[in-house]
Amino acid sequence: MTRTDAHDVLQRARTEISVDFHRLSTSQVNSLLVDADAIKYREPYRANGSRARYFHAYVVRVARREP
Repeated sequence: MTRTDAHDVLQRARTEISVDFHRLSTSQVNSLLVDADAIKYREPYRANGSRARYFHAYVVRVARREP
């Protein structure tokens, strides 16, 4: 996933980089999961949380990368 793709995912979910996952609405989380399904994202082995939370963290991490 590129930095531009990550920004697009956040834009489709109608959220910003600085927003904590726990502050997202159900519709925003569902939007993230649709994008996660589209790229066949799988949560890490022995994940301690939801796939949506891990995907949000991944997208934010990629979006914050330096160009």
